[in-house]
Amino acid sequence: MAQPPPDTNPNADELRSIFTLQVENDVFNRIGKSDRDYTNGVRLGWLSPALTDFPDSFARLTTIPTFFGEAPASSVTRRVGISIGQNLYTPQDTDTYAPIPNDRPYAAWLYSSFALQQTYKRRDPRTDREEPVRLDTLQLDLGLIGPAAGGEFVQNNFHRLIGVPTANGWANQLHNEPTIGLTFERRWRTGQGLVFEDPRLEYDVIPSVGLSVGNAATYASAGGTLRIGRNLRKDFGPPRPRPALPGSDGFIGEGFGWYLFVGAGGEAVARNIFLDGNTDGNSLRVSHRPFVGEAQAGLAILFRGVRISYTQVLRSPEFFERGRWNQFGSLNVAFRY
Repeated sequence: MAQPPPDTNPNADELRSIFTLQVENDVFNRIGKSDRDYTNGVRLGWLSPALTDFPDSFARLTTIPTFFGEAPASSVTRRVGISIGQNLYTPQDTDTYAPIPNDRPYAAWLYSSFALQQTYKRRDPRTDREEPVRLDTLQLDLGLIGPAAGGEFVQNNFHRLIGVPTANGWANQLHNEPTIGLTFERRWRTGQGLVFEDPRLEYDVIPSVGLSVGNAATYASAGGTLRIGRNLRKDFGPPRPRPALPGSDGFIGEGFGWYLFVGAGGEAVARNIFLDGNTDGNSLRVSHRPFVGEAQAGLAILFRGVRISYTQVLRSPEFFERGRWNQFGSLNVAFRY
């Protein structure tokens, strides 16, 4: 498979690391008690500077072919990312100590992620510079589900700290099980246009497709994001929640940029351990829905090497026993160093 050459003149920002803190919680923009479903997530991430020496054999092994007949890229910039994080899931009734057979089980997931980000570029004849047109991220997740993931300790000690009732049913959580998963996601920058020249206001569309295989989650996804703002070439849209791929943390460019965004997507779900229960079958479980939809909206601001984004997410019901929708917010802060 022919490989585009490495970008021999990467943006100066691509030669620096990016550090990320992401916090997600269902209390954002909600009224009243809301500790249920995906209730909290925290992630710390690091994205390397651009790799100037990358073995050809490994490049061929990790390159996913194009599948929509798009024009070939003129160069590619590669970076690696590492993340650690924790996700917490609870049923709606957190007061009872008894098992709840018809609601999602308590679960905690402690994980680490290792990613290869490949930003494909194409020379723009109007500006005579390499413009990012596609972002591929290949990620390996290694984790642990169960009491060893520390969910009860984190949630209940935080609740005691802020003076709210603790969740009483953690004795019924999924038991300890290691997890492994491989995820691929592709994003494109398409449909770019200009709304106003002065003050400059741009728009673009970021379609995406993905596939994840593993004992924690197996699904295929597709979606898209519409952005409107200034200096949109700085990134490929907001970092993805639950959990974000380290590759989506990347952004470039000095000066000021911002955008508002709305997006929608869907997943065809074959397995979700947080609903289906432990692989050995010896845990509480519910019946996952095979198709789940999601809508999101938010704002991203980029200034002097810092990007701050907030995303509000609404997901359709994920399992048959309960018909409730799931809402949470995602706050992401990233900076270059």
